[in-house]
Amino acid sequence: MKKQINQLLPTLLVMILILALTVTTYNISFKQEESCYNRLENASNAIIQSIQNRMQDDLNYLRLIGKDFSNEDHLPTYEEYSSRLSTFEDVSLFERVDLLMQNNTMYTMHKDAQQIQSNDFLTLDFNAEYMDLAHIDSMTNKKSVNYYVPIKQNESVVAYLVGVIQCDTLDEQFYTQIYNGKTQNLIIDTTDGQVVMNNQDILDYDTFSTNGCKLLSPKKDVIKQIHALKSGVVKFEKDGIKKYLSYKPVKVYNWELIVIVDEDVAFASALALKKNYMAMVICEVVILLLYCGFHITKVRRISKKSNEFEKDLNVSHTLIQCVRKLSNDTNQKGAIDDILKTICEFYQAERCYVLDLDFENKQTNSIYEYGNRHDDIHIDHMVHLCLEHMDLVNQFFENQKSYYIEDVTREISKTSPIYSSFISQKIQSIILVPFVDNHQIKGVFAVDNPKQNYYQKNFLESLCFFIKTAMAREKEKKHLENLSYVDSLTYAQNRNHFNEYIEKNRRKELYSVGVIYLDLNGLKEINDKMGHLAGDTLIISASYVLQEIFADNSYRIGGDEFVVIEQDVLESEFMSKYNKLLVRMKELEISVATGYIWKERCLNLSEILQAADQKMYEDKKRYYSIAQKDRRRR
Repeated sequence: MKKQINQLLPTLLVMILILALTVTTYNISFKQEESCYNRLENASNAIIQSIQNRMQDDLNYLRLIGKDFSNEDHLPTYEEYSSRLSTFEDVSLFERVDLLMQNNTMYTMHKDAQQIQSNDFLTLDFNAEYMDLAHIDSMTNKKSVNYYVPIKQNESVVAYLVGVIQCDTLDEQFYTQIYNGKTQNLIIDTTDGQVVMNNQDILDYDTFSTNGCKLLSPKKDVIKQIHALKSGVVKFEKDGIKKYLSYKPVKVYNWELIVIVDEDVAFASALALKKNYMAMVICEVVILLLYCGFHITKVRRISKKSNEFEKDLNVSHTLIQCVRKLSNDTNQKGAIDDILKTICEFYQAERCYVLDLDFENKQTNSIYEYGNRHDDIHIDHMVHLCLEHMDLVNQFFENQKSYYIEDVTREISKTSPIYSSFISQKIQSIILVPFVDNHQIKGVFAVDNPKQNYYQKNFLESLCFFIKTAMAREKEKKHLENLSYVDSLTYAQNRNHFNEYIEKNRRKELYSVGVIYLDLNGLKEINDKMGHLAGDTLIISASYVLQEIFADNSYRIGGDEFVVIEQDVLESEFMSKYNKLLVRMKELEISVATGYIWKERCLNLSEILQAADQKMYEDKKRYYSIAQKDRRRR
């Protein structure tokens, strides 16, 4: 590997030089682009300055006239109003300046009309200067904005000077030529979103949507920034033409300036520079790639061999790790679960599982599973598929070899039950290894949807032998464990199992618990008169009745003594079973002494067992008392 790196050293040096040149050229291009961006910023600022200066000058003069009228002791006559404002109208940005009187009379010089009745005064309710929203002027039928300057006498508003700004002439009033007049300049009132000024009389509201817009500075949502009167530049594409949109607050009430310019206009110099630099960089990169290609191919071959070796080593290490777990771990089930987890990680699979099946009796001996999609429904499907279609399974594993199915839809017939089962479980690919014993298939080892190492089937085949041995040991352990819990005479659960149950539930709070203590009457007499075989037969018969009615909830805890413990059982159901028990014993002519208790809530299981035992003792006492009387009578 070191030798290969030394061979590539000249190539690396050339690459570093080209990268340095590329970074330098990009930096120059970036600075040029930044310069163009600053030019767009400055151009927008020039327009805003023009608007602010013009508005400030004209509004100051309008305020001055309003102040003069306020200082006089009478409202101005039409002649006074006309003489003061006729010249100002000609040079200001206002289309006209009206005088709105308190008596709803409005003086205007528009179209030589001198007095016009108006109700506008009644709708106004402000004592300070005010600019309203864009609207259609009733006299000119054009979009306008009104600026109101109040005239006060004795601290109350008696009239308003109304400066009418006509929107379609604003561009001429605020004219500042930028980019040779190739920009679209707009003023937006962010209060209601209306366009106050538009120099090109073109407006497409899709322009202002955030779809497809890449915000350059600042990197925040465009519409929210415009509404919040923040500044920024947006790059977007419209009808295949790249454009830039600069937005800035005008600081005249809620006005916002928007300047839209094509990229090839605003960034002409930067684009030309970019094209030349990019052509140069592309040529350099192509030469470099050709120069490096041969050496890189060699390195890749070496690397590939190294990776294959590492993979083989990893497989061996994983196999040894799994075998060690099976050999050292006394809990075989836990060890197999850990191995399945390791296998899932090795294959990056969704799930892996082992099915130990009894094809002859069509039943499952044991199931081990691990994976992200852990659900019983999947396992039920797989077990059903194997047991109900045994011929297909044998045919599938005809050579008793493992399979990797890369694509279920291509490699399995769509009419096969195997295909429909795999598709319903979202299995696209699967590794299948059969468990074989005496040339017969005894189960399946499967890995669902592996993402790596899928061709490492030998790994699973090697593991199969060790897992099969571990499963056999686990079966033997369970068998021995079951024997320690089963009574050898009656095959009922014995006192060991009873004691374990008591210990497990000693500190638990149980609900709806029913307990029965049962003892056979007259067993000693039967043993003495008829022999122990008759006594054993009596015990077996009584145990079978208990198992028939109470299933796995009955225990033989002594020679002729039995206990029943049922949880989560209704009192009516429990009593029905108890009465059925007495009836069956009577039918079989088996005399028993019983004591029972049912509790809705049990805090101490030992206490109710003791209470039931006491009741049984009292019942037995009654039995022998009656039996004694019968003997005396006889």
